[in-house]
Amino acid sequence: MLDAPGGGAEVRIEVDRLDGRRVMAIADRIAALYRSCYRRPPWSETPEQMASYDGKLAEAAARPGFTALTAAAGNGRRRLLGVCYGWPTPALSEGDRVHDAVTRAFGAARAAELIGGAFAVAELFVHPDAQGQGIGRRLVQAVVRDRPAAWLITYARSPAARLYRSLGWRDQGPLPADLYPRLRLSLFTLRAPAEASSTPP
Repeated sequence: MLDAPGGGAEVRIEVDRLDGRRVMAIADRIAALYRSCYRRPPWSETPEQMASYDGKLAEAAARPGFTALTAAAGNGRRRLLGVCYGWPTPALSEGDRVHDAVTRAFGAARAAELIGGAFAVAELFVHPDAQGQGIGRRLVQAVVRDRPAAWLITYARSPAARLYRSLGWRDQGPLPADLYPRLRLSLFTLRAPAEASSTPP
C-alpha cells in the first residue's frame, strides 16, 4: 500500500510483468506516461524527441527476450504509475547507437566486458506525482532479479542515478557527449554478488 498520487487515501500498487505483445496493447498509456516524465527537468525533451518515443517503444517490444514491468493503482482501468523494461544483450552490435557509444568510451574489449551478455535496462520512469514512494526501486529490482549482470545509461546527477547507486549499481563513467542532447549520460552496471566477488577490482 502506498499514498495515492496527489495525496489522499492509500491505494494498492499492483506490479505486472508484460511481454512485447501486451506492452503494445497499452502503448498509448505508456507513451503518455513517458511524456509526462521526460518533458520535465533534467531531461526537458523536445516535442520531436517525445514524438519519436512511440517508434522506439515498438522497436523495443519486438526485441528477443523483451521484458516489461508496470506499476498501476486503482480498480478497473488502473492508473499507470511506472514502467520499467529491457532485454538481454547477447553481444555488442555494430551499428547500434548505444553499443557504439559504449565502445567509443571504453574500447571494444572493455565494452564487451561491461555490457556483453548483460540485461539492458532500457527505460525506467515513474509518474512525477508518484515519485519518492519506492515504485521505481520496486520495478528496477524486479526486472533484474535473478539476472547475473545488467546495465543502463542515465544522467549521473539525476534522482534515478541516486536510486541506482543505492541499489549497488556502479557508475562506470561518462559516454560520448553526442549520444544525447544537452546531458552527458553515463554507463551504470550491476553484477550479482557471486559474479561481483569473482571479478577483479
